[in-house]
Amino acid sequence: MRTSCLLLSQACLVLSLMTPVSLLQAQTLQVYTQAWPPYSYYIEGKLTGYSTELLQAVLQEAALDANYTLISWNRAYQHASTEANTLLYTTTRTPDRENLFEWIGPIGIRKLWLFKLKERTDIQIKDKEDLKKYKVSIVRDTSSLKLVMERGFFPREQIDEAPTTASNVKKLFFKRVDLILATNGGANYELSQLPYPKDAMEPVYLLNDEFLFYFAINKKTEPVIIEKIRHAFEKVRASGLIETLKKKYMID
Repeated sequence: MRTSCLLLSQACLVLSLMTPVSLLQAQTLQVYTQAWPPYSYYIEGKLTGYSTELLQAVLQEAALDANYTLISWNRAYQHASTEANTLLYTTTRTPDRENLFEWIGPIGIRKLWLFKLKERTDIQIKDKEDLKKYKVSIVRDTSSLKLVMERGFFPREQIDEAPTTASNVKKLFFKRVDLILATNGGANYELSQLPYPKDAMEPVYLLNDEFLFYFAINKKTEPVIIEKIRHAFEKVRASGLIETLKKKYMID
């Protein structure tokens, strides 16, 4: 009897010591993102982009497996904010989201630019008051739209909403709007996919650059997994990969 108890105690000790390793081997991280070039998008059947390549390097360093799902931003955010062992990217770290996730990063600065057609010399923006003269298109259900609405940069009736940055760029060339709101990398990528000169569109006003991009992890995720990712990110950042990828994808 004493021998059986001793063996059972030893077995429990071994299992407790193995738990973190076993957990990491058995756990597959569920990763959610949206189609948002140049940060995350499919090309020739492969998920790629600035944030995608960076995250893949981090998870490889952390020795973690992941399932990637590219869906609408609303659905991606819903999954990541409610399900354990999930990661969301590319995510703006804002005060209202601060306590909802564990944050890994930063992975970049969110610079929101207003773009116009270069030929539209009638559009002149010197300060925020000038914004109220023009119609702008912004991707719906984003922190960018929320920021614009909360701070009253544009009258509500002059804000047009679109599903993607690609839609916004097309609206600009069809002259359905005067301005679009986008990151420099996002706007340049979408322009490169259209039959227009590279300089046909230009940034005219930096609307906001106070927030940063991060990887966001659901708080119910196992702590050992979060710490593995956090440690791996620091190693990848020290390697210089972030700057390399910024040049590759023309991220400012």
